[in-house]
Amino acid sequence: MNLSSILLTIISRIDGERTIYAGLHLLRGKRSGQTLQDVEYYGLKEFFGILPKLSAERFDESSQQLKDRGFISTMHDSFVKLTEQGRTEATKVPSYRFNGWDYRGREVIFFYRLSLAVQTVSNFKAREKLFMPAQKDRDIQSFVKMVLQNQPIGDPAFAKGISEELRLCITRSGMEEIQRTIITHRLSGYGLTGWTWDQLADKLKLNPFDIRLLFIESLHMMLAVIISSTDLPFLRKIAESVKVSTYLTDSSVKTKQLFDRGFSLEEIVTARNLKKSTIEDHFVEMSINDTEFPLIQFVSSDDVEAVVEKVREIGTRRLRLLKSEFEMLSYFQLRLILGARTGGDN
Repeated sequence: MNLSSILLTIISRIDGERTIYAGLHLLRGKRSGQTLQDVEYYGLKEFFGILPKLSAERFDESSQQLKDRGFISTMHDSFVKLTEQGRTEATKVPSYRFNGWDYRGREVIFFYRLSLAVQTVSNFKAREKLFMPAQKDRDIQSFVKMVLQNQPIGDPAFAKGISEELRLCITRSGMEEIQRTIITHRLSGYGLTGWTWDQLADKLKLNPFDIRLLFIESLHMMLAVIISSTDLPFLRKIAESVKVSTYLTDSSVKTKQLFDRGFSLEEIVTARNLKKSTIEDHFVEMSINDTEFPLIQFVSSDDVEAVVEKVREIGTRRLRLLKSEFEMLSYFQLRLILGARTGGDN
């Protein structure tokens, strides 16, 4: 796994309909209307926000590698597409098990908590109460203190219980052996310090950045197991509130609250003193994330079905092309239909 192979997968889905930088915004988890729409239109939820701090330089380096190898090319309108060679290469890329849409970089909070909890229990088990905490963040420390409060943290049986939960979680996740190595070596314990990325890179003969990608994916896999398991009580506490609670932006939540109270779009524009285009973006965001969004309040069911059928027929979600096919519909109506009915899973 590396950034280029992930980018190749992303480009295979937006093939010829977005610029290369749509990939950068997606990986960083940019919460703009365009990026959020792309996530739904092209079935890219898994990659959303998996690298919140990805630098433009590293992204450019990876995209250049794809160009140099002849896998992608840029069209006259600056949109990026796969070459025939790239199309073949994309079929060789294995499936990823990221869940960026649900965690958006917050998976590291889970690991920070886990790391400090394991270190604390390990030291107390060894009757050592003075140690340098692996995590210095006050919120992480307060959370772990709350979880361990009133627990028999010096009891070997308590430590064994945590160890068993971790073993079960890792086994059930189905992660690769290299990911098990990364997760376990990043943990600290009594007399043991978690390995750095560079130490892991030396051991595994991989680029440190690629190791981080494997690490993020393995955390997503663990969290999927924890959420669906009832016999991992300690890990469920550690994972508490790590998953995002709402998929809407803060501003869209305010718009939704007014809409739920019966305000029309125009009334919301006035009430919030925002541009109509901004409120329309919020409605599109709602159509993407709310399965009960009342789409037919804005466009007839016949038009919805006609647009959905046309998207299937011509194989594109480009608004300009769809607008030429449905001149009677506004761009806003088309965006609502795309958001509500033509996501990547459809």
